[in-house]
Amino acid sequence: MGRLGRALCVLSLAAALACGGGPSSSSSGSSSAGGSTSAAASGAATGSLSALRDAALKEGDVFEFYAPSSLNAENVPQLQAAFNKKYGLNVTFKYTPSGSMTRDAARVLTEIAAGQPPTWDIMLMTDAQYATLYNNDAIEKTDWAALGVTNQKAILYDGTSAAFATQFGGPVYNTSLVRADEAPKDWNDLLDPRWRGKLGVSTATHHLARLAQLWGDDRTTRFVEGLAAQQPALGRLQELQTRLQLCEIAVLSSTYKSLILDARRAGAPLQFADTVKPIIAAQTNAGVIKGVRRPTLARLAAAFLLSPEGQAIWQEAVEESSMFIDGSPSFQYAHGRDVLVLDARFAVEQLEPLTEKYGRMVGYR
Repeated sequence: MGRLGRALCVLSLAAALACGGGPSSSSSGSSSAGGSTSAAASGAATGSLSALRDAALKEGDVFEFYAPSSLNAENVPQLQAAFNKKYGLNVTFKYTPSGSMTRDAARVLTEIAAGQPPTWDIMLMTDAQYATLYNNDAIEKTDWAALGVTNQKAILYDGTSAAFATQFGGPVYNTSLVRADEAPKDWNDLLDPRWRGKLGVSTATHHLARLAQLWGDDRTTRFVEGLAAQQPALGRLQELQTRLQLCEIAVLSSTYKSLILDARRAGAPLQFADTVKPIIAAQTNAGVIKGVRRPTLARLAAAFLLSPEGQAIWQEAVEESSMFIDGSPSFQYAHGRDVLVLDARFAVEQLEPLTEKYGRMVGYR
């Protein structure tokens, strides 16, 4: 790469650090979050929420809250205040930002197997991690209707979790190194010899496994073999995004669109490849993990995140909303685009083994 390009990257990174229709056929589609309800149903839900509030009051005033690291700590009090106001509680959210969701999901499975309460009362993680929990019978069914959640498309894995936010995933490139006409327009463009030694592939290899839902294992295996032949840089998403900003790599095979927004606002030369088809639509889920100390608070928190109040705060804090809620920013972004939503059966039966297989193929052990 040229000296000018590297200099521009370093300057952009310094600036960043200084600054504080419907979806196409590969999607599961979208629908309204609510719809009208009868007076009787409304009354039943109100009674159920009243009983849940009474039960929540008995669970204490501290709530262990695990969420994506994209949620800044300063936004947690806002979520906490709105949650308490909605349900008439006075609970403190003890926030743990995610490190490795795969590792932390395995941790709670180990705790459950040992007969110990999970470390966190609620874990907000991707649908991939929730598939792992579901496969291990580690999440409880929830009566979502009693909580006021009526959008069936947002309810996943046999009623055990709900999708409250959508992360759109695909390749990202550094505009100081890659011209728009050179940028990936298709997933197979990542196999162009020009990216040999200049491509990053993160530990989030479930992105590759998601493509197999549409392409099948044979085609995806050939694609991953091509990625491995590119001698990619390996690491976690945030590490590789930093390397992308530093011009140590030119393209990141996939990350989430929302994760680069702060860097872009601060002047980082990063661009999401919107034209790639399909765009991965990963959902962030909430549910009740078996054996948690505060299951009622977990139910209420999950429902709150799908409420208008929760959606507004999450959108402001993380710039994500649920694509299943009619009119939401994510619904509007998905409109007319070829987005790939994880199928529950595929998630339960194939996602985990294919994630491991493709991870080994690119160099993760």
